[in-house]
Amino acid sequence: MSAARRLSLALAASLALLPALPAAADHGFRILRAEIRPDAEEGVLLLDADIDYRFSEPAIDALRNGVTLTLVWQVKIKEERGWWWEGAVLEESHSFRIRYHALSKLYQILGDPPHNFVSMNALLEAMEIVRGLPLAGRPDLRKGERYRASLAVGLDIESLPLPLRPVAYVTPAWYLVSPVYEWTFVN
Repeated sequence: MSAARRLSLALAASLALLPALPAAADHGFRILRAEIRPDAEEGVLLLDADIDYRFSEPAIDALRNGVTLTLVWQVKIKEERGWWWEGAVLEESHSFRIRYHALSKLYQILGDPPHNFVSMNALLEAMEIVRGLPLAGRPDLRKGERYRASLAVGLDIESLPLPLRPVAYVTPAWYLVSPVYEWTFVN
């Protein structure tokens, strides 16, 4: 048998042993829209966003089995200076936790007080629309200046229970992070 024939048989055997890969990931987070607007009364900036949350089966299974999931939003505002270094005006993170309460069979967004939902779909619908999230104080934004803002949201693997973290770090289904959504605005 020729070397080329042996190589092609070895390659075919190797490919047959590989697990079937899905055509496209059916999980992940995606920011559909985001904007920052000033609140003149309070003197702060408010974040509005629409986010598509698609949790993977391992994350949903963990949630249904009592694991609290922590989601983190990272917001940045930079001065847009063209070719020169952009100066960071604001960088902050906001987090919230969700859980399934098995005794009451309710999904919850933990807070003071917690918000209860009868189904995972109801929880996701409430999480997808963010309106008026106050950012920590109003940074010194000059009137008429152009700024670049960015928003990203992701699952905080470090907040998972310790025995679950190694699995989450090496399993792609636990890597639930949105691409960074960027936009510009004029103050």
